[in-house]
This record gives sequence, structure tokens and C-alpha cells, in this order.
Amino acid sequence: MSEQAILEAHGLAKTYRMGRVDVPVLHELDLSVREGEWLAVLGSSGSGKSTILHLLGDLDQPDAGGVRFEGKPLSAMSVRQRNIYRNRAIGFVFQFY
Repeated sequence: MSEQAILEAHGLAKTYRMGRVDVPVLHELDLSVREGEWLAVLGSSGSGKSTILHLLGDLDQPDAGGVRFEGKPLSAMSVRQRNIYRNRAIGFVFQFY
């Protein structure tokens, strides 16, 4: 198994606006996942679990930082490449559909 990360997030930040209030959800999150590695995202309600998964899955865009897959920033991928990434490299099981 390779020691190099296949999926990386560096400095991810995300804030949502609720009415007149900014609600920071993520602040400078770093994550590194090697090929074949399993991980679980745990936390209380409202702690940012879904936000992390949406950013890693390219369903939402971070306010700061970025995500890389196989060394390439998602932000540098074409729309077609990002669709292939979502279709073939990752999978989603939505809590609410």
C-alpha cells in the first residue's frame, strides 16, 4: 500500500450565513487519506460532518483552502473531470434523500 495520500484537504474553511449571522463551520481543516485507508467522521449534530463530506465530494466549494485527489486540486479540474471524480472515485450514501 502506498504511503502517499490519495485524497488531501488543506486549510479548508466554510462559513454559512443564517439571516444576519455568519456561522463558521470549518476553520483550517487538514486531512490526508492514503489509498485503501478507512476513516470515520464523528461528531455531534452541527459540528460540520456533512460539510466536510460535501467539500471532499465536490458538492460544495470551500471559502478557503482546497481539496486534492491523486495530487491534483479539484479546483484545477474541468467540469468533466470533476464529474468523473464524483462518479468513479468516490461514493455517497445520503442521510436524507
